[in-house]
Amino acid sequence: MSSYTNYLNEIEERKSKNLQPKPIEDGNLLKEIILQIKDIKNKHRKDSLKFLIYNTLPGTTSAAGEKANFLKEIILGETVIQEIPVSFAFELLSHMKGGPSIKVLLDLALDMKLSIAQQAADVLKKQVFLYESDTARLEEAYRNGNIIAKEILESYAQAEFFTKLSEIQEEIKVVTFVAAEGDISTDLL
Repeated sequence: MSSYTNYLNEIEERKSKNLQPKPIEDGNLLKEIILQIKDIKNKHRKDSLKFLIYNTLPGTTSAAGEKANFLKEIILGETVIQEIPVSFAFELLSHMKGGPSIKVLLDLALDMKLSIAQQAADVLKKQVFLYESDTARLEEAYRNGNIIAKEILESYAQAEFFTKLSEIQEEIKVVTFVAAEGDISTDLL
């Protein structure tokens, strides 16, 4: 049985308990989903697109790595997916907030043609989850005269990742839950 079939079965089981599907963190499952997206005639293509876009965990999971690399393929024109134009691929990368998405954005910003590099730089300027290896890449590119690296570093020096945040609504309604009374372990949160 394929990873995807197992995932669909798990979704049905969770649905019977009034639960949403689990987020995807397994890279092998996402590889299968990506293959179904690339196959225009695949009967699971529409759902696979939804799972890729809305249900793949961001961050440093193996699924995030697969998603970031797939989005890079789209941005470079190696793969064309009508439902995910280049601008949307950059937007999806921007929401991944670190890990493999930063590596892909740096690849695009530092190693590609200017129009792609500029779009990647615009996304990178709003990211705060860079590791030391990421900043080392930026530093090396800057020392080698890369103008995009200089632009990104200047943006960070000006804290534009914070000062250029989008405006938030006047009022945001939230729901809170009381987990317990008295002392509580943060593990329970």
